[in-house]
Amino acid sequence: MDLDIKTIRALWTLVETSNPYTLSKLPDSEIVRQLVQQIENMSSLGLEETQVLSKYIGARTLLIKDLAYSKIGV
Repeated sequence: MDLDIKTIRALWTLVETSNPYTLSKLPDSEIVRQLVQQIENMSSLGLEETQVLSKYIGARTLLIKDLAYSKIGV
């Protein structure tokens, strides 16, 4: 199952608007948990969609942290 483009856009909007200091300090598992929870609050996801989203975010935590570090100048 692939992620819906709206879900992907919502995720990257959340990443861009999240506090970079918080993102840079959280462990990867907590980044995944918090972002999935925020997406679920915005739209109704089924169990399979939630699992796919979790894997998608988990595979990109290094990129997410890199973006956060670039915002804070580290």
